[in-house]
Amino acid sequence: MTLTQLKYILAVERCHNFAQAARECFVTQPTLSMQIAKLEDYLQVIIFDRSATPTKPTALGKKVLEMAREVIHRSDALEELARSVRQEVAGEFSLAVIPTLAPYLLPHFVEKFRQAWPKVQLRLFEYQTDEIAAMLREDKLDAGILATPLDLKDIKEDVLFHEGFQLLFSPGHPLLKEKEVREQDLKIEEAWLLKEGHCLRSQVLQLCRPAKVLVDRGVFFEGGSIETLVNLLESMPGFTVVPELAIPHLSKDIQKRLRPLKGKRPVREISLVTGPFALKASITMALKKTLLEALPVGVETSKKDRVLDIGG
Repeated sequence: MTLTQLKYILAVERCHNFAQAARECFVTQPTLSMQIAKLEDYLQVIIFDRSATPTKPTALGKKVLEMAREVIHRSDALEELARSVRQEVAGEFSLAVIPTLAPYLLPHFVEKFRQAWPKVQLRLFEYQTDEIAAMLREDKLDAGILATPLDLKDIKEDVLFHEGFQLLFSPGHPLLKEKEVREQDLKIEEAWLLKEGHCLRSQVLQLCRPAKVLVDRGVFFEGGSIETLVNLLESMPGFTVVPELAIPHLSKDIQKRLRPLKGKRPVREISLVTGPFALKASITMALKKTLLEALPVGVETSKKDRVLDIGG
């Protein structure tokens, strides 16, 4: 039984798929499958039900995975202790980012991080807030970047920056005549929302502060991405909220239909979060340093008065 075999079964548990787990571990699928089969033969336990789609652990396999996670955690602790003595930044690091932030934030710092810390194998994922918190608690992630505060006792939040928002309206919308839009002029029945679990959904709902339920407009759609909502507004009346890091990715014509909210500027707090099993302090600190240095000009890294203070 080897640590590598234990890492392979944890990868399969995480990916629910042997092929994807092999890619994540940078080995061929036959190699990964053979090592897992050897482990099962050594333990005389079937860890995964291979007939299930997606792949699931057996009842006994779940117990094996729990113990494997503890073994790998202890192994990582030993490695981190040795690295801290050598003042070395190295090893694997799993980082998850929320979908409304990942496409716009990751390009700013990932390549810079790779060049600055070549001994770190950075593994990136895109999950919603609840998924990230759960995976941090289960020691399946090293850190996450998401909107805070979460107010969870076992999750540590390290604030990185504050991201503002602007309102995007459909072509010809009456509020485009205004340079700034008043909160009371926004109608919830005109809002296009991201689906449940996205913090930008909460942002829109808090802006509108609805006193009644949504009005039926003939089409009801909850999107999974900002890009989908932006494209939908080309042909459907209404508005949505766009985070400032996403604005440079919009065409010049679309940017002309952005309007700020009148009064205090609404922002969301973005933090680097870690769970109760966090060990890789040296990599976490290096990640934070690189990210802050790579942020585009104008992003607020200090806390200021704001209208909205939402979770992820």
